[in-house]
Formats: sequence, structure tokens, C-alpha cells
Amino acid sequence: MNKKLPHCFLFFALIFSNIVAHSQEFYFVRGYVYSVDNEPLINASVRLFNSEIGTVTDKKGRYEIQVPQGLNRIAFSYIGFQSQLNEIVVERDVVKNVYLEENANQLDEVEIRIRRKDYSYEVIQNVIDNRENFLNQYKNYTAQVYIKAVEEVEKPPAKQKKQPEETVNESVLESSEEAVVETKKDSVPNMNLFECTLTRHEEIPNKQKEERTAVTKLNDQSTLFFKTITDGEFNLYENLQYVPQISDSKFISPISNLAFASYKFKLLGSYFEGLQKIYQVEVSPRKLGNALYEGTLEIYDNLWVLKSAKLSLNNRALRQYKEFSFELNYENIAGKWMATKTNYTWKVKEGSTKKNGKCLVKQSDFEFDKTFPKKFFGAELGVTEAEAYKRDTTFWASIRPEPLTKDERKFVMYKDSVKAVMNSKEYLDSVDAVYNKVTFLKVAWQGVGHINRSRKREWYYNPLITTVNPFAVGGTRVQYGGTHYKRFENRQYFRSEILAGYGFLNQDIRGNINATYLYNPFRISTVGLYANRSINFINGNATILDFIRRNNFYKSTNFGMNHRTELLNGLYLSTTVGFEQRQDLGDFKFQTNNEEFTGGFEPTLFPTSRVLRTSIGLAYTPKQLYLKEPNQKVVLGSRFPTFDVRLNKAWGGNNTAFNKFSYVEASIRQQFQVGIIGTSEYRIHTGKFLDTTRISVMDYKYQRGGDPFFFSPAMYTFQLIDETFPTFDWFLETHYTHQ
Repeated sequence: MNKKLPHCFLFFALIFSNIVAHSQEFYFVRGYVYSVDNEPLINASVRLFNSEIGTVTDKKGRYEIQVPQGLNRIAFSYIGFQSQLNEIVVERDVVKNVYLEENANQLDEVEIRIRRKDYSYEVIQNVIDNRENFLNQYKNYTAQVYIKAVEEVEKPPAKQKKQPEETVNESVLESSEEAVVETKKDSVPNMNLFECTLTRHEEIPNKQKEERTAVTKLNDQSTLFFKTITDGEFNLYENLQYVPQISDSKFISPISNLAFASYKFKLLGSYFEGLQKIYQVEVSPRKLGNALYEGTLEIYDNLWVLKSAKLSLNNRALRQYKEFSFELNYENIAGKWMATKTNYTWKVKEGSTKKNGKCLVKQSDFEFDKTFPKKFFGAELGVTEAEAYKRDTTFWASIRPEPLTKDERKFVMYKDSVKAVMNSKEYLDSVDAVYNKVTFLKVAWQGVGHINRSRKREWYYNPLITTVNPFAVGGTRVQYGGTHYKRFENRQYFRSEILAGYGFLNQDIRGNINATYLYNPFRISTVGLYANRSINFINGNATILDFIRRNNFYKSTNFGMNHRTELLNGLYLSTTVGFEQRQDLGDFKFQTNNEEFTGGFEPTLFPTSRVLRTSIGLAYTPKQLYLKEPNQKVVLGSRFPTFDVRLNKAWGGNNTAFNKFSYVEASIRQQFQVGIIGTSEYRIHTGKFLDTTRISVMDYKYQRGGDPFFFSPAMYTFQLIDETFPTFDWFLETHYTHQ
């Protein structure tokens, strides 16, 4: 009997514990915590009184807590508000919404604490903690973008003087507007304007492409920002911003991982948009370096994303701008925070000319996480439609998100009227008549030109002022020449030049003829012919003092042809075939008044030689980026180096009258950004003669020494080597500079 007692005791203990367990049921109390103004209180404390059971509210002010059955005392508290202690009888799941009132005394204490330790640092830290969420809020997106960049140009009043007759620079056929001096009325503002609409495609991390559907360019575009997505943008969520058109340096973002080491922050205040609180934080650089932003950030409380950023850049980092600032505005689009509007402003001073610029960029019609075709993103960053430059005033008026200002409207109307006049046959004929007119000033000083616009041809003849060259090798020479230019459709052109001269001292005729045909503008494909009878340099890499010495000259007669084209994107093929006869200057007469420059050395003597030479080279830049314009390719560069290899060969065979040698060379060159500390450039070059059976002194490979008074080109010379010397075996030269 005594043995059965423990078993009975254990049995009844188990039954009792089971009854107690079933009698202690747990239920959920759920609800929201609001202010009396119906604003959700985020991170409010909800705690079971005299217990460690508790939770906090989420971004919507919602809470959920599990409590035992029966009477429960639950405390609700939030900084700056009066706490509440609610007694709730729980027999099942319960919904309980709570409204807290502000506590003025506690708010004063909070303000005191904020002043002692600026709350802006906590705000910025929350934004930094949320950066990854912002950067990964979508895989890709497409948006419609409108860009309008305008500069107001201030020039000092021009002195009243007689307008000179028109001259030609490159080709009058290219632009009638550039060939005429416009007479503007004082009421028409002097402006530069760019307007564009495009479809933007972007995929993280760094893939982008734009399709430009309409473009207008009026007057000078050189200092306008920005005109394409490839100009660079200010994405403050990235640790570093690099905007090449603005600066060679990278900028540290005020919400980067280096923010607190680089910037000082100050809480300016806060305000509400509806129920949403927004902090205003002042930003200023803590130290010199690449912390170059200064201005104000507006940040959503609890969401910890930027509402706006209004910042300026320190002008010591600006390349061409005297002042530069921007304002970014973000909106919530389908749950994603996007920069929908950006305003840029800048000032430029070029001599006595001042430019005040502004640019509006608006993004709309966002589409997220699309499926793009394979290889949609690649080296081609942008495409401009063939009709983009032909949009009229009616089109622009229908798509502008904001109308032009009064001055802008007046300027555009004026330019449209000028364009209409300039494209008229009567006006073009009058321009051609002025340009084709022969005058004494043109013959003597400017040169004489002639245009046949219907056949797209242009001739230009050098002025008389260039016919006499008193500093030529071998004494004074008279010379004359000119150029011919023919333009075809699709930007193809043919250009030829001729120059012939006579030397009185040596009674010799010398000159040159060159012709170039650009047959594929998109691939920059050209073929050229040349023929020359001239005085050439034995060592084209000689230092400045040695370059013009008599022992560096020889008589050259040569002709040949060359070709260059792009085989694939970034891969260029260049070939040359040519013949040259070389003779020394042993019987050449020199002018005595050039003795101090060319004297001191006798001419180099060598047997007359001939060379039939070919050269073939490949240059490759991996992942070369570019924009595709109508019938034109605009190369933007690459983050990879350019690789070159070339083989030069002289075909002499057994004929001793012809030189025979071969030479191979290769190089790597690149310019790149080094973080936030500047720009570096390097060049590595190697080569070797494979055959030197018959070789002349002008065929040697020379290593150029430095100049004693000037810094020679750093990528091609050695500043600390005091002389130039040839190399025949393998060599390796390296050059590096950092700005």
C-alpha cells in the first residue's frame, strides 16, 4: 500500500496542473495609437502593467499584444504625450484604439534635449540606415522626361564700328546661321536655349538608355546643363556623385556612409503636410576635401526618405561654372520614391561675358519592373530619332509641362522667324553673293571663298599675306594654296587641300596635296590620299632645341593612301601604304639670318634611300559608350583602357635601293577617376624591331628626352632624361600623372 501512494499522488498532480493550464487562456489585444488629431503615433510603447510583456506600434500606429484572460492593465505612452493606463477585461480577442494627448511640459523637455544634442544627427542616421531600401526599391523603370535649359547672356555694349566682311572658318555650307551676323533689336533677349523630350530607361545597378524624340538647340550650347542623362546626375543616395560636366572630382553625399565625418548638420525645424511630419536639416562641410555640398535637406519623419534637397557646390571644385546649385524634389509613385522634378541654376563668366543659367528636368509616367529585350542595355546609351530636330512650335507648345516665360517666348519667336528667313532661297542667295564677292581685303588678308550651294561645293583660296615664308628651311619661299569641300547627304564629305611653293635660294619647287573622303560618318570611316615633296624631320621626337637643327632635316618625296574605320564598337582598324624617297641636305643652301637657330651642326649625310612601307594597326576600347545621333555617333568613352597594336613593315626584298625592316609596337593608355582624390592618366608602351636588314636613321625608334626650359608632354617624353636616344631591341616605357 505504501508503494502505491506515490503513484496516486503523481496522478492527481498531473490532473490538477492540466486544469490550471486550461483555466489560464491568452488572447490578443489589437488596435491603433493616435494623437487626438488622428495622427498615427509610430513606435509608441504598449506594455502590460507590472510585466515585461510589451510591444511598440508600427508605421501606421498599429499594435498587437497577447495578454492572459481576465482583467488586464495596459499602459500606452509616447514621448511628448500624456501616458494612459487602461483596464481591459479580456474574454476573447479585443480591439482597443487609444488617443493620447500632448504633454506641454514634456515637449519642452524634449526641445531642451534636442538643443543640447541636435536631433538632426539622428534624423540623418535614420536616412542613412534606409539608403539600401531606397536604392533597391525597383529593378528597373521607364519614365518620360522633359528638359529645358536656358541661359541669359550679358555682354558689354559693343563699340560702334564698321562690320567686317564675312569670312569662312570650316564651311559656310554647314550652317547659314553661323555665316551671318544677326542684327537683333534691343527688345529681343540674348539667350542660349536647349529643349528636349525623351524616354528614359534605367535598370539597377548602373544600366541606362534614353530615346530622344524631340530636340531644339538655339545659340551656344557649350555651358548649358543638362542636355542628356549621360551628363550625370546628383543621386544623393549614392555615397559618391560624379558629374563630369561639372567637375573632375567626385562629391561625397551628405547621406553617405562618410556623412558625419564630412558634414555638419543642424535641425532648422519641422512642419506638417497633413499628418506627415517633415524635418528641415541644414548641411555644411565639416572640412576641406570633397565634402562640397551646402544647403538644406527635407526629410519625412518615420519614413526616413528625402522630400527635397536644395544644395549648392563649392566653386573651388567647379570646372567652368562660377556658381552651381540644384534642387531635387521627390514624390511617392506607386510606393516608390522618385525624383520627379529637378531645378539646376548656375553662373558662368567668360571674359567680359556673363551667363546666368537655369534648367528644369521633369520626370513623369513611371513604369516599374518592366521586361526589356535581351541586350537592350549596352554600349549605346542614347538614340535620337531622325525627326527629333524637325519639331515645330506647335509640337512644343502641346507638350511643355510649363509654359515659356515672356522673354523665352519672345526669344523663340525671334529665332523661328530668323530660321524661316535664313532657309529662304532669297536669303541664301544674298549670303552667297556676299561671300563670293572678291574684294581687296579678302585677297590680301582674309582669303577668297566661293560657294555653289546647289551642288554643295565650296572653294577657299589663301590670302596673299601667307604667300611669303621667310623662315622656311633653305631660305625665303613663296607659296600658294587652297581647299575644296564637297558635302553629301548623311554627313558624308570630301575635302582636298593643295599647297605649292618656290624657294629662291635653292631654286626648288615643293608642296603637298591631301584628300580625305568621309564615307561612313557613323563609323567614322575615312579614306585618304597624299603626295608631298618637302623638307622633313629625321627625328620627329627630338627635343625643342634639337628639333630645328640642320642635322635633323632631310629632303622627302612621298605619296600614299590611308584608311580608318570602326569594325565593331570600340574596335578601330587603320592601314597605310606609302612610298618615300629620302635625300640628305649635303648640297642644300641655308639662309644666314637663321644661323643662330639652325646652325651649329652640319646636315646629316646618308645615302639616298627608298622605302615602300605598310602599316596596319588595331585599337580597341572595351565597352565603349556612345550616343547615336541621326547619321552620327558621339563617343562618350569607357571605364576600360584603350589597347593598341601596330605592325610597320618596309618591303625591300633583295633590292638594295629599298630599305627593308619591320617593327612591332603595342600600348595601353587610360584616364580615370581615383575615388575622391582626383584624376589619373597612364600610358604603357613597348616595341621591338623584328628585322633591321636595311634601315635609315629616320626609321629609328627614338625615346624623347626632356626640354631644359619647358615641361614636355608627360605621356610621351621623359622629363628627367637630358637627351634623345634610339632603341632597337625590346623596350618598355611607362608614364603616369595625377591631377
